[in-house]
Amino acid sequence: MKEHAFIAIDSGKYATKALMEYKGKTYILMFRTKMQEVTDLGIDIQPNSYKVEYDKKEYLIGDMVSENLSDYNLNKESLIHKLSIYTAVVELMKQANVYFHNVQLHLAVNVPISVYKNKTLKDSFKDYIENKNKSIYIRINDKAHIFNLNGITICFEGMGLVYTNTHEYSKHSSAVIDIGGLNTTYCVFNGIQPEFNSMTVSHFGINTLKSKLEQELVQTFNLNISANDLEQIIKNGYFSHMGKINEKSQEVIQKVKKNHLDYILNYAKQHDYTFNQDKIFFTGGGTLLLQEEIQNAFPNATTVINPQFSNVKSFLEIIKVKYS
Repeated sequence: MKEHAFIAIDSGKYATKALMEYKGKTYILMFRTKMQEVTDLGIDIQPNSYKVEYDKKEYLIGDMVSENLSDYNLNKESLIHKLSIYTAVVELMKQANVYFHNVQLHLAVNVPISVYKNKTLKDSFKDYIENKNKSIYIRINDKAHIFNLNGITICFEGMGLVYTNTHEYSKHSSAVIDIGGLNTTYCVFNGIQPEFNSMTVSHFGINTLKSKLEQELVQTFNLNISANDLEQIIKNGYFSHMGKINEKSQEVIQKVKKNHLDYILNYAKQHDYTFNQDKIFFTGGGTLLLQEEIQNAFPNATTVINPQFSNVKSFLEIIKVKYS
């Protein structure tokens, strides 16, 4: 009888996060969800980047790709997410040193809440990632792989760590605010049961924050700022020009970040969120950039450890319970 291998993937607009559990060991992977088509690529591939050949075309995926090529489309039924998911599956199997034909693979992947609530859209995405039940042929970093993905479990974004410790979470009501790259997802849970009417999504992800920050910095300092610059500026918390830190930029960045969190919270309140739950959880990679602002607005809220992996940890637990 084949061993069970469990893989959970959260392929977001900013980054693709993945976990695998096999024979009691856990494997982890994260790379930027960025892709560009290339031809006869001859450079050395750096960590967290991959040369992917699929359907007679060649792509560069991951951290090496410019920020200008980030995907801002709302739809996840797209080639960039398909190839990011396939790449994550192959790379995790490689980490575990196991071949596809030797295991019974169980895979969970994410969709936005708006897709999860719509059976037609959810089934369409599932069929797209499963490659319509046909074998998947792909080359990653010049090595060929053939595998099938059947019976994928579709999970919704915004569940945070609710399903990683069901005994503890079942005792409380909770609100989860998941700040992602493109969207912010909101969901209220009674114990471990999501409230259907509370499951909503706004477009106030970190990409929106970057856009606002760019406008503010250009207007204030009258200097050109690229997408690559913005990525560094928002991580550093300041703006440098000609090798010198602009002290005033720190105030500008803090103001934009506070205003962005206000937009996130106001959207929730407009959709009947009272925040009267026992627990308030902030998750998602965007939470890391807004930690100080969240702490000021919600002193008693919980910002989970490694928030960018919170959803994918729950996905993993779901398929383990489902198939173990």
